[in-house]
Amino acid sequence: YFMNNDIDYKVCSICNSLIDKHNVFNIKGEEICKSCLEKKLEENKNYSPIGTFMCSLLPGVGQIFLGRKKKGIFLLRSFILSIVLILLSANLYEEFYRVSIFYFGFLGILTTSTIYSIVNYIYSFFDANITRRFIEKGVYVDDIVDKLSNKIIKDKKDKKYLQVIDKRLQ
Repeated sequence: YFMNNDIDYKVCSICNSLIDKHNVFNIKGEEICKSCLEKKLEENKNYSPIGTFMCSLLPGVGQIFLGRKKKGIFLLRSFILSIVLILLSANLYEEFYRVSIFYFGFLGILTTSTIYSIVNYIYSFFDANITRRFIEKGVYVDDIVDKLSNKIIKDKKDKKYLQVIDKRLQ
């Protein structure tokens, strides 16, 4: 199409396309087009601190809220498993407290599961709130739990769980 001399054109500082002066967006001194603005807004994700805090009260849900779904599912499953082990070993501990072999075995499982669930809860709570800040700054790097959860959690198996959790968070 032909350019008319009556219209002022600018060049998008990101994609270098021509845009008329009425469709230019000035962001921090950069003149950009609408499509580049939309891409830039998608990149800069800002999550609600209150929403992150509320979701982080249950281990793993804060990570799912922030888009770290595999990590969240991993933390949530391991927390639930540790609680089940605590309840099971406490129940069996009461049943077999007179038999010394079982007594120490169930006491060990009870103690280990309790410590693990406390550490999991504290890690998950603080990780969600710190991760939110890193994501907003654009400097988030996968940690060891991210890498471990990516190896353990398979996509196809957990899609239905992710869909249910996503719907409830929205």
